[in-house]
Amino acid sequence: MSAFVKRVGGLTLGAATMMILAGTWSLPAQEPKAKPADTPKAKAKRALDPSRRVPNHFAQLGLSEEQRESIYKIQARQMPKIDALQKQVKEMQAQMAKECEAVLTATQKQMLADRRAGATAARAKKAKAAARKQN
Repeated sequence: MSAFVKRVGGLTLGAATMMILAGTWSLPAQEPKAKPADTPKAKAKRALDPSRRVPNHFAQLGLSEEQRESIYKIQARQMPKIDALQKQVKEMQAQMAKECEAVLTATQKQMLADRRAGATAARAKKAKAAARKQN
């Protein structure tokens, strides 16, 4: 029985050592190759202009440069309208919440305020825990 335990222990130690060593070496095939479009200037341009993205799944369709430019123009024309509507919806939701709160009694308003404060504290606690976990 003792020889069996030694053999299993040795195999386990050997396997663990190989896993550690394999994880520390970087293979050239695993190294991502730099693309010419990944220059800092190109990245900055992409980051600053969200309208320069095609909609979901469009990139997989083999779009020509002309098609991409047409899509970008459509997006540039429509995005300000969408942004204005989203702002309007947000304002309407705030107004609705204000009107709904006006229906509540003083006690209910206090209970609502307490619940909102508790939810805010819980979110802050969760965010703080997540930040500690990342460090």
